[in-house]
Amino acid sequence: MKIFIRAGFMIVAAAMAPAPAAWAADQNIAVATSDMTQMLGAIGHPDYATFVEAATPEFKASVDATKFGEQTKMIDSKIPLDQPYTVKFITTQKVGAFLNYIFEVTLHNGDQVLTSLNLQDGKVAGFHLL
Repeated sequence: MKIFIRAGFMIVAAAMAPAPAAWAADQNIAVATSDMTQMLGAIGHPDYATFVEAATPEFKASVDATKFGEQTKMIDSKIPLDQPYTVKFITTQKVGAFLNYIFEVTLHNGDQVLTSLNLQDGKVAGFHLL
């Protein structure tokens, strides 16, 4: 009888323990959320170095530092990121080899925008305002 109780307890404990893949996914969500918040802030208060700080070398190479200020002004005219906003992780979306992290950004006026980014080895490899 004691063996069955112990075995049952071990099965329940194992089922309740977070799986390594789930824990890694949670870590990636936290990293992606932090990176998204940092990058949106760098658009709202134009700062190229902060925008590309968490990016892969390939992503950094794709963002033209000389045009960054102009691009942020264009974005800010439609999405005022220089005002308060909140970032909320919604879900992931697998597209080919990439896993995109999708976020809902709620602006100071209540408007909402969807954004996404993907990570490669813990670094931002793609960023989109949807």
